[in-house]
Amino acid sequence: MKKYTALNILSQPADIALGLVMKTAQAVGAYEAIRDWMIKFTKNNMLAGYKEKYDLEIIGTENIPEQGGAILAVNHQSWIDTQVLAASSKRYIHFTANEELAKLPLLNKLLEFTESVYLKKEDENETIEEIIKKLKEGWLIAIYPEGRIEGEEDGDRDNLQPETGLLKGESLMVKCAIKANVPIIPVGISGSGQAFPPEAYPRLEMLPLLKFVPITIRYGEPINLSEADTTKLDSETLLKYTDEIMGKISKLVDHQRNFFPFAVPIDKPNLKGLTSFTEEIKEEKAPYGLLAIHGFTSHINCVSGLEPYLKGMNLPYSFPILAGHGTIPHHLVGKTSQDWYKDAEKALLELNKHCEKVIVCALSMGGLVGINLAINHPDKISNVVLVAACLKFVDPLTNFSPILSKLFKFWDSPNSYNDLELKKERNKNYPIFATDAFASLFSYSKDTEKILKKFNVPVLILQAKKDQIVAPKSAEIIYKKISTPKDSKEIIWFENSGHEMGLDNESDKVNKTIADYIKKVTNAG
Repeated sequence: MKKYTALNILSQPADIALGLVMKTAQAVGAYEAIRDWMIKFTKNNMLAGYKEKYDLEIIGTENIPEQGGAILAVNHQSWIDTQVLAASSKRYIHFTANEELAKLPLLNKLLEFTESVYLKKEDENETIEEIIKKLKEGWLIAIYPEGRIEGEEDGDRDNLQPETGLLKGESLMVKCAIKANVPIIPVGISGSGQAFPPEAYPRLEMLPLLKFVPITIRYGEPINLSEADTTKLDSETLLKYTDEIMGKISKLVDHQRNFFPFAVPIDKPNLKGLTSFTEEIKEEKAPYGLLAIHGFTSHINCVSGLEPYLKGMNLPYSFPILAGHGTIPHHLVGKTSQDWYKDAEKALLELNKHCEKVIVCALSMGGLVGINLAINHPDKISNVVLVAACLKFVDPLTNFSPILSKLFKFWDSPNSYNDLELKKERNKNYPIFATDAFASLFSYSKDTEKILKKFNVPVLILQAKKDQIVAPKSAEIIYKKISTPKDSKEIIWFENSGHEMGLDNESDKVNKTIADYIKKVTNAG
């Protein structure tokens, strides 16, 4: 909460004024009438607003009991979850809130005004007793069993449970439901994680701050735990019930509308890349090997389309995953061109143990890495294939990346496909990127251009004329500035592809062109 100290100080006068208004209303006996009118007015306006701006869809409200105590167990992705949920239900919903929020000016008054229940970290029993009391009085109470918003503050976004795509659930809801003898209604909110992620607010780390992503709320069927033996509520039993409920919540969520879209269960990230050889080194090396290097924010699938073409070539190959890639965008924060170069160099040296010479095939950022590898290891690299090497960028804002990286931590990744249907099917790139990492890449492109004259390895340059990210003139600049003899360098242009040349609408042609070049070099064809 320290980062909000200045905001809290500025909010104090308004907080004091609001407190006086509330006390005055209580003193004259008008508080409840004003509160009820304000809540109804605000709820109706929020509902209309969310339907207009976010195409809010509400499903399963018939599963909410018309009266009596009940718990709504809800997933939590955004600060707007509470408002959206409150607007979606005909019944008034009371929310639980972290007790630290009681220290925040204005927000504490809002929580008091809406009759929220504070969660006390130091005394869970007191919290449980308070919730049970309110449930028995007939309250409908919403609990976020994940405990916090995924990605809130400095929390990692990679702590999700593979089976549910949610953070580990806490058992508070189960304890309260069993002891108060009330049902639990699982609720899934979809879309809020993209529409209003914590990276946008309150941290203001990325643009745009708001995205108009459709939001859906699904109320599941009530779960009755009345048959549970209250004398045997050990940790194992509580965990069993909690996990079952988290699973039901997960099934109500469209995880493709999360901040990072994914399928459930979540696949374990592959950080080792793809290789065709074992650690055991054969006495006789292969004549050639292939090192394929992916691009910025990319996944190895942007170059692994080559793999089927390599069969029968007796060609050991390595498709390494460079630092910060293959997991989530937050892991790119703080990564630099030196990190990517070291990873690629390590893969080169390992591959070279299994072959006499290495052919490097590299996309975009990987192209810059490939150029530097060839300059520093001409004895190990026989040829290079550069695919949309990012020497120059289309977007003029890239020139301001050193400044923008100081203002915003993340930026939306640009579209790199001309065939949007193929993008839906094949794209595994990060939806956002760390601006400090891109600033390093931008600097790397400038530094690489300065040393192009030192590059004298045979090269094939592939470039798409409709590249949305890398300026096509990059290919011409590289061709002109390198020292490779004319009879050992060539540019091949592709008319229709976007930046992701190995995955977009000319991918087969691109991969076959690369494979034919490799065959020519290795005499495998």
